[in-house]
Amino acid sequence: MPIVPVPERVRAFELDPAMPSGALPIFGEYLDRLGRDTANRRLVAGFFVVFGIAQFVAGAGVALPVGTFALAGAIEAWWLYRAHAHVPETRLKREAFRQVDITADGLVAAGRTVGVRLPDGRWLRVRLDEAHRLLVAGHRRVWLLGRSPKVFVGFSGVVRVRRAGIHDTPPPGAVPVPEPAGSVSPRLDPVLAAHRRQLARDLRTTAAFLLVLAGFAVWVALGFPVVAWLAWTFGAGALLAALAAVSRAIAHRRPLPEDHWTELRAVLDGPVRISRHGAARLSGLTMLADGRVIRFRLPKADPSMAANIAATGRLWIAGVPRPGAAKTGLPGYPVLGTVWLG
Repeated sequence: MPIVPVPERVRAFELDPAMPSGALPIFGEYLDRLGRDTANRRLVAGFFVVFGIAQFVAGAGVALPVGTFALAGAIEAWWLYRAHAHVPETRLKREAFRQVDITADGLVAAGRTVGVRLPDGRWLRVRLDEAHRLLVAGHRRVWLLGRSPKVFVGFSGVVRVRRAGIHDTPPPGAVPVPEPAGSVSPRLDPVLAAHRRQLARDLRTTAAFLLVLAGFAVWVALGFPVVAWLAWTFGAGALLAALAAVSRAIAHRRPLPEDHWTELRAVLDGPVRISRHGAARLSGLTMLADGRVIRFRLPKADPSMAANIAATGRLWIAGVPRPGAAKTGLPGYPVLGTVWLG
């Protein structure tokens, strides 16, 4: 298939206001998996609580058990926040999204808080990273789930939702958000570049947490010799994982080298599967420029990537597609991944 210029509006997955949110393909299953995964990961905090009690009973002093309880509290707080910010309540799965088109002067921002004027004159306030702010500024529409004053917000081409609030006024000190400049180049795409920077920040945060875990493991090994061998093993694993996260963060800070997108038709060979950790798995057939029909697979894809491929039947490759690993994404959207061709 020939290299094609990026159209003014690339076809993408969009939330269907005619269906209950929980019945939307991929989206509903993703939310179910995310909710269960969040609940399961909170059990890790329970393990640290039990471990802290065991340390105290075994005479490991006071500082080490208190540190263990503090770590458990931090883990619990993080997963509670994630569930609050990204997982709608079960009752909302019976409701449908409502599309809101944004007027020319209806989008403002104050720092990370973005304000959207609603049809009734009130203002939606939601905290967004740079990539999603650019996405909203370019597409001028959002989807709302739930009733005021607290709602969830959905975006074009993205399955993740964000919790937001509805207020009578825009964010204090907000200024209008201009429409971003588009680009036909993966290297110069402002939304994709902002998304990669956000991924790098997330990976650095992950690396920092893993280093804290490694330091905690050393503390346990020295202060609680009964499990020293296990603590040293855990600490080494956490340290290696932190180094891997830092390496990936550095890679995401660099722009993609490709200067064009190649659009391929994609035919899935089965339904998209969502793993218990929220990653999507899909595979199918596509055709290269020389007419060869080859297989493609994304074993651990962003659910947004899977939703876009399934909804549009298109696979966008950064650069010229060749057998092997290739970068895939969606021009103008915060969606990125790796696809295996052949």
